[in-house]
Amino acid sequence: MQVKDKFLEKINLIIIFFILSCPFNLYAEDIYEQIFNYNDALKNSSANFIQTNSDYLQEGKIFFGNKRIKINYTKPKELTLILSENKGMYINHELKETHFFMTKKSYIKYFFEIFHKKNQIKNMTIKQLSQQIELSERIVLDNMFYDIKLNYESAPIKIRRLEIVSDDEQIQMGFFGHNTEGIFDKKFFSMIDPYLD
Repeated sequence: MQVKDKFLEKINLIIIFFILSCPFNLYAEDIYEQIFNYNDALKNSSANFIQTNSDYLQEGKIFFGNKRIKINYTKPKELTLILSENKGMYINHELKETHFFMTKKSYIKYFFEIFHKKNQIKNMTIKQLSQQIELSERIVLDNMFYDIKLNYESAPIKIRRLEIVSDDEQIQMGFFGHNTEGIFDKKFFSMIDPYLD
């Protein structure tokens, strides 16, 4: 009789554990789905941002396109970055200089995966805080670690902060003034040098 009781006790513990863990898994799945749907819907939207690095502060506006992101820095210098999954363009408007660079082996490519690939989001660690959701992950690129965090307001879901920390840099971008009414044509995200003569 004691053997049977011990067996039933173990079965009950397994059932209780399963019941307790199942709602969290369903809840986490739901949050991942909501975040993915929100990120994917950022196409044709924009937000203002304040970016802090180790020793300076920048302000500007970010525009989300279908396959590209455009970042217009307005303070302290007028700069533009246009990014795609594989390449990017940096424009210094004061010097009228344009530089092209590859993004496919940088953390920039990683963000395109977060915004457009559901499996990438599911690989991230999720934390539900009081009024926010935090997604984080550590990635390795060229033997360098990057800790990436995305913070979202939870009701309604809205991106609020991005943080990238490595041994060499610490970047934080705070987002506000979200606008979902934008419609951008292909020229808006063009990677043609605007200062070509």
